[in-house]
Amino acid sequence: MISSVLLVLCGPLLGLARAQDEDAGAQDAPPAPEDGFTDAEARELSLAAETARAANLWDACIERDAASIAKQDLPTTRVHLAGCAERAGKIILALRHLQTVLDASIAKEDAEVAELAEQRVVQLLKRVSSLVIDVPAGAKELVVQIDGSAVEIETLKKPVLVDPGKHRVHAEGVLEGQPMTFEEVADVAEGERAAITIALRPRASEFLTQGQIACMQLAKTQEEVLRCLPSNKKALVVRAALEGSGYGDTLSVLVFSPAVRASVTSPTQGWNVSAGYLVDMISAASPDFVSTASPRGKDTRHAGNVSGGYKPGRFGFEAGGALSDESDYTSRSGNVAVLGDFADKLVTPRIGYAYTHDTIGRGGTPYDVFSHTLRAHEVNGGSSFVLSPKTLLVAGVTVGFERGDQSKPYRLIPMFARDVNVPRAASADLVNQLRLPVRPYEQLPLERDRYALGIRLIRRFGRGTLRLEQRLYRDSWEILASSTDARFLLDVGSRLTIGPHARFHIQSNARFFQRVYHAETEPQLKLPVYRTTDRELGPLNAITGGLSAWLRLTDEHASPGLLLYASGDVMSTRYVDSLYVSSRLAAYGTMGLEAQFE
Repeated sequence: MISSVLLVLCGPLLGLARAQDEDAGAQDAPPAPEDGFTDAEARELSLAAETARAANLWDACIERDAASIAKQDLPTTRVHLAGCAERAGKIILALRHLQTVLDASIAKEDAEVAELAEQRVVQLLKRVSSLVIDVPAGAKELVVQIDGSAVEIETLKKPVLVDPGKHRVHAEGVLEGQPMTFEEVADVAEGERAAITIALRPRASEFLTQGQIACMQLAKTQEEVLRCLPSNKKALVVRAALEGSGYGDTLSVLVFSPAVRASVTSPTQGWNVSAGYLVDMISAASPDFVSTASPRGKDTRHAGNVSGGYKPGRFGFEAGGALSDESDYTSRSGNVAVLGDFADKLVTPRIGYAYTHDTIGRGGTPYDVFSHTLRAHEVNGGSSFVLSPKTLLVAGVTVGFERGDQSKPYRLIPMFARDVNVPRAASADLVNQLRLPVRPYEQLPLERDRYALGIRLIRRFGRGTLRLEQRLYRDSWEILASSTDARFLLDVGSRLTIGPHARFHIQSNARFFQRVYHAETEPQLKLPVYRTTDRELGPLNAITGGLSAWLRLTDEHASPGLLLYASGDVMSTRYVDSLYVSSRLAAYGTMGLEAQFE
């Protein structure tokens, strides 16, 4: 005889009785008149249930058996209904009806039926699933529903038995005076005990920023959600950071970049402004200089930007501008974007436009004496999608149109006779020995259209966050490129976050790119229309790996709060078909200190 514990928790699953085969796949025989039917309508409904069962219409079988039981309650009908419920995956329903049958068999001291029931229950108990639901402490007026049915909070202190399959857990309550909600769909396998932590989140609000929404969607506990919320006591959040970056590679290029940035945000009023300034101090003795017998090049670039946004409700806008200047290149740009949110901020689309006006000159020569103009128009659109409380997907498309001469005015291109072949990665000395006396400047096409598609997936796992990115690129110069980026961040304690970073990039060459350009000298000089030695326009692949870390120096709610961050990466690039070099090894890193005032 099965134990009373099994009877209380699940009840028996009697899939076998005198009128039914023990095997789950065996046919359930319809009750015959001699089986005890005295109600003709109940008998007809039971026969209709058997017809539905024979056609594998399990729900129809359950419905007709239930109607028959309402007319005349017979154990054989309940056993038949349980068989259909089991095949439909409704294990709990089968248990409920078989409990009644088993109680009756025990009362009648029918040992044969009880023994068969024990065997069947042992088999089916392994298929019963359960949900372990952790409710937030301090929540008031909390209501929890599983598949639309309310569940008593006291009941949630123990595992809730459910059928295998998908179950929607919905909760509503009041936390810190704000109405909040939670919803998650759990796909539970047979016999699995699935754990769900209810982390209440605010309903759609006109005063939540995109950053706060993303923060809450990635939060794994109720405490983390509350940290993302705006506070009435913190009308403004001011951040300022000072950082330094460095770059160096095996092509004798060195760059040091100190920078400063600051921002002011009003979480409750929905506006923000930010600004930044950096200086790039560049020193280079790359093949572009060596091949022309030029000394090491040095330059300094100053760059500044300012941006802001306003989103008082469902819709908002962003705008910004940037300016950078160096000895032979000045760039000016501006951008605007509109954004909104839909489906309770589960979908947040954005569309923007940017314009860039660049002036390209030659170092030491005034722009009014020599310069090229490059104009670029860019349209971008995308959206973020909250797939689950722990998963965020961002997808976007960018289309750009460049018009103007972006050729480097210092880059001289070696020309070779038709019968001359120059090996890959040939040295500057060898190139100078084999080339023709003529050496024209670089010339690139005056038009370039760019198209890019990007996808980013962010997923929270326990104390870690995984971010995956994929970017596909194509342009009218026939360059095809793919970039795959992965980053994992792990919370080590309450103050330290650290994680690795990896990236792989591969691209094809521009249609006009060649390792060797041939020129005709007789009867007159004839040069290729387009020519370049820019290895970044040739076929290449690059692998990057590194590490990043963030260390909170003060308590979480301290003002000012201090955050120290650092990152370092090493990149190995292979140039498949270029002059002068075949590979490059580069290292770059950043270290900074950020202060937050609230």
